[in-house]
Amino acid sequence: MWIAKISGVTNFDAAISVDVSSYFAIGAIIDDLKDVRSVSKFDARRIFANVEQCITIAELVPESIDDIFDAQDTCHPNMIQINGQFFDEINNLISVQSIATIPIIGSIFLDKDTLESNIIDPDPVKAAQTLEQYVKIVNINLPLGQSWQQKESRQQVIDIVKKIQKSIQKPLIIGGGLNSSNVVEISSELNPNAIDVSSGVEKISGIKNPELMQEFLQVVYEVKDLLKGV
Repeated sequence: MWIAKISGVTNFDAAISVDVSSYFAIGAIIDDLKDVRSVSKFDARRIFANVEQCITIAELVPESIDDIFDAQDTCHPNMIQINGQFFDEINNLISVQSIATIPIIGSIFLDKDTLESNIIDPDPVKAAQTLEQYVKIVNINLPLGQSWQQKESRQQVIDIVKKIQKSIQKPLIIGGGLNSSNVVEISSELNPNAIDVSSGVEKISGIKNPELMQEFLQVVYEVKDLLKGV
């Protein structure tokens, strides 16, 4: 069971900082030229091969079902996370569900201004309800860090997450603007299964900072009872 994922790990040193417990996971973003945190499938394989305790997750924005299985066969991750709009097509959801051999995490990204879903349905609750029928885990990326600063926007985010939790049975991961200073309060309020962090453990964009990662994971571990686990 894991409770926290460091997304966008690009090298072995960063992976080692996370590989201290099975409570944690690392995500390697595969072959996405638009993302500064992206690595090749072969680099991801080398990183994953040296991980002993934490869960390994290949994150990708596939163009076809073949991209998913290529990442699985090359990287040998424990799980695959599908980002982007691949799951906007129901046929793609059906295909992945019918032939996937490892757990698939389906991601929904909410617009930071409108809080609308990027796939399936603009309503994030309806999108999550549909998505969970075809994947093992639902991941919701919200503007948590930004929204938490203002009472009104904060309540909007809380309401969305609570409605999603009531409407789905699969594990829910949340992320978006988390860091060591806000993760306890947000986890306490929302009680997701797990949390996902990326830029919140970076001092330079795209480069994970070992000290920030260790601090974040220590804070999360100390309040692990707030998280249900995946």
